[in-house]
Amino acid sequence: MNSARRLALLTLLAAAVVTACARADEPGMFLSPTEISEIRSRIDAGDEPWASVFAALYADATGALRMDPRPIEGRFRYTAPIGHAADEADLPHPDRLRRDSHIVRDLGLAYALTGEEQFSSKVVEFVSAWVSSMEPSWPFDRPGPGVEAFDSTLPAMFYGYDLIAGSAARTPEFSQTVAAWAGTIAEECKLRHYTTGTADTTGWNMLLIASASVVANKPQDRNFVWGDTENEDTFQSMLYLLFDSSGKVDARASAGSRYQGEDVFVAIRRLKTYVYVAEIARHHGVDLYNWQRDGRGLRSSLTAYAPYFTGEISLPGVGGFPLGRDADAWVYEIAHATWPDRMFQEAIQHLGRPGFDMDILGPVGLTHRYRGGGEAAERR
Repeated sequence: MNSARRLALLTLLAAAVVTACARADEPGMFLSPTEISEIRSRIDAGDEPWASVFAALYADATGALRMDPRPIEGRFRYTAPIGHAADEADLPHPDRLRRDSHIVRDLGLAYALTGEEQFSSKVVEFVSAWVSSMEPSWPFDRPGPGVEAFDSTLPAMFYGYDLIAGSAARTPEFSQTVAAWAGTIAEECKLRHYTTGTADTTGWNMLLIASASVVANKPQDRNFVWGDTENEDTFQSMLYLLFDSSGKVDARASAGSRYQGEDVFVAIRRLKTYVYVAEIARHHGVDLYNWQRDGRGLRSSLTAYAPYFTGEISLPGVGGFPLGRDADAWVYEIAHATWPDRMFQEAIQHLGRPGFDMDILGPVGLTHRYRGGGEAAERR
């Protein structure tokens, strides 16, 4: 299907999109208007690290204004990411999606924190290129690394796009087209993620569906992830299944995995997906952060693994963190913003602030750092 026909089809599909979101004209995925205003006030006051991290973000976003999107033509295909290429046109699909999703996220953050329409216009350029080019499908028939490569990246594009809600560039017509595209991808994931899910990919599937639900204005999809529906793989049921009453990974739930029971790095990466989903839920009036049953819950699991990231317990593996795995531990910045807790504070200080989430949120030291009174309050 060519680009023109695909855009026409998506526009028709948009008529079927449910628009029952509380405020579709305001950001509501990982940051609310109130939270954005609080961050801006920190930047305006010159508070650190907000001011310095924002300066770096603004420089990156300004540089992105000179870049062109590299969308995928047709269906997403998984090949191992390479990270860098001499010519960006030669990047494999996972690298293209990651590159452009992160650019959109940074541009969206820059717009939200400055109101400069140059950034929102560039977001629309990038998102439009993807919507008109990449087939709106969840392209997997079996478990594998491709699921995570797709699900851990596209929500960053949704996040950046959500942040330009209310901008002049994001017209109602364009919003409908993007809503249909995102909603179609999520619908396929809902239908097919049971047979292709594993303990380590189900959380990413939930994230894709929940984040797309914000873009598509489909609260029923969020309910699919954490509500009373026919879906048995809800946030609550999976968290209960995968973790035991001590907060650690239940070895029985990981017996068929190449990662066995006590693998700290897989546990913290898995937990991060549930924190992402809880963040989206929080912005839509649902408290999954404090959901618990029989001692199982996000806080108990994050607490159980925190000593590995404070230096109190030696991490497994040669030289501590395997390359890149420490980035997943920045989930403790988000946890500390939710629950100002000495153990969580010690974890993020041990990691060395300001932090950066390599998957979805990016500069968490700017966007999700505890804002309840500065370092003095955090020490209490």
